[in-house]
Amino acid sequence: MSQKHMTETLAVVRSISGDGLAVCEQGVRGICGSCSDRTASCPEDNSDASKKPVIFSVPNSLNAKVGDVARIGVPESSVMVSAVIAYLVPLLGLLAGALAAELIFQNDLAGIAGAFAGLTLGFCLAVFLSRIFVKTIWAPRMVGILPAVPGCKSDVKS
Repeated sequence: MSQKHMTETLAVVRSISGDGLAVCEQGVRGICGSCSDRTASCPEDNSDASKKPVIFSVPNSLNAKVGDVARIGVPESSVMVSAVIAYLVPLLGLLAGALAAELIFQNDLAGIAGAFAGLTLGFCLAVFLSRIFVKTIWAPRMVGILPAVPGCKSDVKS
């Protein structure tokens, strides 16, 4: 897949598992997390310092080593697709359920029950689709490894 249209963040590789996955941590202070003495050459950590770091696994496609700072990307299109699935699918289920029940039973109470049933089915469909897509198009991937910064006080790349 092309790396042109990716939403990226920086994460530190904390460990490498035997099945080819890199366990990464995003949101650490001073990106490498090795010191509190940041210099101008340190890469920017674009996370909120008040939040806990996020730990996740990605395929180690670039043979990253423990301590490397990796650029992790998610396709930008997946953000739009996830919004459509999360919001539009349950809404369409609600409308379809209300309309179908109203047309079949000619009763407002049936329309309300149909709307609730349609919303529930739409939500279940959204959850089902998200579980499929999270392993395919939404999966984060390594798109680069940052070079070591000269003058860093640790052995960890930053």
